[in-house]
Amino acid sequence: PDKLAEDLILTFSHPNDLVLDPMCGSGTTCVMAARNGRRFIGIDVAAEYVEIANKRLEAEGSAQKLF
Repeated sequence: PDKLAEDLILTFSHPNDLVLDPMCGSGTTCVMAARNGRRFIGIDVAAEYVEIANKRLEAEGSAQKLF
């Protein structure tokens, strides 16, 4: 859930910190990191989930994308 990821990011990181999500799935952690001024690295082996995450990040206005 978005709120849980956001709470964890706000509790354990500072603005401009780097957040790593090695199994990012649909990108919730990455989206919440971007929304809260953190940089992120998101990794997933499933190309369809990377595409979903990138669409969510684009909708959020993030210039950063997953590979």
